[in-house]
Amino acid sequence: MKNFKNVVFASIFASVFSIPLVSAAEESAAAIEEVVVTGLRRSETVLETPASITALGMEELSDKGITDIRDIQYLVPSLQFGEFLGLRQVAIRGIGQFQDAPGVMVSVDGVVQSVGSSAGLSQLDLERVEVLRGPQGTLYGRNSTGGAVNYITAKPTDELEGYVRAGFAEFDHSTVEGVISGPIGDSVRFRLAANHLDAGEGWIENLQPGEDDLMQGEKSNLRLTVEADLTDDLSAILTHGRSKQDGVWDHHAMAVSHFDLGVASGLAALDTRTDPPSTPLFTTEPWKMYSRGPVATDREYESTSLTLEWDVGDISIKSITAQQDFDNYFYTSADATSIGLFQRRADQKTETFTQEITVSGTSGDLDWVSGLYYMDDDRANFMFFDFPIPALFPLPVPIQLDFQSPYYDTESRSAFFDFTWAVSDRLRLGAGIRRTEEEKKEGHAFTILAQFPGGPVPIAQVCGPELFEQEFDESENTIRTSVEYDLSDTSMGYVTYSEGFKVGGVNGSDCNPPWNPETVDAYEIGYKASFGDGSSNLRMALFHYDYSDFQVAQVIGIQGVITNAGDAEIDGLELEYASALNENWSLNAAVTLLDHQYGTFLNTDTLNAALGVQDNKGNPLSYAPDTSTNLGISYSTVLSGGSSVAASLDASYRSRVYYREFGNKDDSTDPYTIMNLNVNWNSADDMWGVRLFVRNLTDEDYITNLQGSNTTYGRQGSWNMPRQAGFEVTRFFGNR
Repeated sequence: MKNFKNVVFASIFASVFSIPLVSAAEESAAAIEEVVVTGLRRSETVLETPASITALGMEELSDKGITDIRDIQYLVPSLQFGEFLGLRQVAIRGIGQFQDAPGVMVSVDGVVQSVGSSAGLSQLDLERVEVLRGPQGTLYGRNSTGGAVNYITAKPTDELEGYVRAGFAEFDHSTVEGVISGPIGDSVRFRLAANHLDAGEGWIENLQPGEDDLMQGEKSNLRLTVEADLTDDLSAILTHGRSKQDGVWDHHAMAVSHFDLGVASGLAALDTRTDPPSTPLFTTEPWKMYSRGPVATDREYESTSLTLEWDVGDISIKSITAQQDFDNYFYTSADATSIGLFQRRADQKTETFTQEITVSGTSGDLDWVSGLYYMDDDRANFMFFDFPIPALFPLPVPIQLDFQSPYYDTESRSAFFDFTWAVSDRLRLGAGIRRTEEEKKEGHAFTILAQFPGGPVPIAQVCGPELFEQEFDESENTIRTSVEYDLSDTSMGYVTYSEGFKVGGVNGSDCNPPWNPETVDAYEIGYKASFGDGSSNLRMALFHYDYSDFQVAQVIGIQGVITNAGDAEIDGLELEYASALNENWSLNAAVTLLDHQYGTFLNTDTLNAALGVQDNKGNPLSYAPDTSTNLGISYSTVLSGGSSVAASLDASYRSRVYYREFGNKDDSTDPYTIMNLNVNWNSADDMWGVRLFVRNLTDEDYITNLQGSNTTYGRQGSWNMPRQAGFEVTRFFGNR
């Protein structure tokens, strides 16, 4: 591994300093528009930021119809997104979430989303999206070991403007969206944005007679922002947002069948509710499944925040106060067969209050920022499994499993300080530290019931007849250091060391002590440069991660649990290149190469129990493709009548992705390439716009997430969306 890093690093820098990267034609091309980001708590362009960061601006987001992480993953290197029974898995460089504790922090206007599932809800009316790769334990704190995704919404304007947009796409998808923004008097401005999706046809075909297709229903988003200049030096922004989903927005399809395992080979292999008893039907075809019984989804997220910014001389004070409420209910058949071996119902509620205060300023050659952060997070989680035919036990009656966690409360406090010192015109040194302390209280119960004719009767209670309750504390210091050096007026190199940690927690299905927090030491060497008078830029990063108490999600029987796998290592190389080839054509490309493996990790695969305890040392990590590439090409021109047209084709490739730790190909998805096409037309007066699009142009199929259980007929997972073509028409008004 060391030889690999040395060779790659030497070859990169040799090529950078000895081979011209642009031609004379490129030097005359239009400059690439720089996006200003605030990912490191100060305003600077992507090329000035000593970190791996990708920014998508408002124009690109609008032209490509990007609203959430599902779409962003195809434009950002190392970003992976998947779904599984209501859980959203966001991973960067192979590091993601478990048990709804994010490993990639997601925020909206600085408000951290404490629940990973709410990160999968769509956003609207965005100014930009920033994706930071690598641990952000100092500036962002807990649960940002993989990185951070920051949504920055569009702000109110001084003059009246807005738009109305309507669209239609395959699967009977109709959309409407509107924005209105403008002043209320001399010192107050507002912006109201809303959209609605009506998906009348599901894109997962349900082969079960008489049952509805899946992945259909309604989604809506609303955000009101009011901005006020209270004084010349003090401003306030009040934001209220709401997202809602209802219908059938989850599926649990068969990815790999194994009819001979577990209860599938016993009594449950026949549906005794039919006469004569029937054998199960199932399929592993993409976008098809058997789902027996009712399926429902109801998710609602609300967020209210107040941001105050006060300038006192050279010092800026910022306060962000927020209240978030997330309700997540779903009911689904969880075995993907015609029998409906078991139904799963979940009802999760989360209330989160956060308060952050930062103070920043410049003192001579020193840029600094300090802050305090507080979070009060209260959760309740109820999950119920109903086995309508005998399945788990040799009893002649159906079985039910009742998991209850009426409270899981976390109180988190942290303080941080970070600075960058300009030693000279070219050399800058940075350092930071964060102290985090947490208190957790949790209680849960697990009851097994037998369904007798007179009603359900408890036959066993795991952990005892009362709630199994635990209280525990966690604390961690995380630091970062950096060295930046301007190699020329248009290029820089940097070296960083950063630490991160992801909190521990409790499994609601057992009586074991809490699993430990996960920590990471990360080293990164980077190079950024602009060429051809700003017409091209190159960004490169070489990194090494060393994990301790690496957290792994497992399924034992039907119970999802978290355990600590010990150590893990990740080495990687990222390259990003963008160029305005001439006044019409532009190109962007990215590649990520990962080398990753578990350390010593003893575990038993319940899907292959005959092998006994296995040492998974050297096996690949989950959600970490060895190779990821993105390639996009765009063309734009002004037509003779003054209108303009722009077309873009984006391709994203991922090599094999594993979802379990045993290195078995059945636990993975094959390599895949997703291509998206967008064509935009704008009228000469900029009052009308039309977008034609095709998502997943080649109709590629892959599994976005997967779990395996020896109590069902196979490994179940979620499919990506098939090809979808559609159009949008937009009418703008006001000042543009």
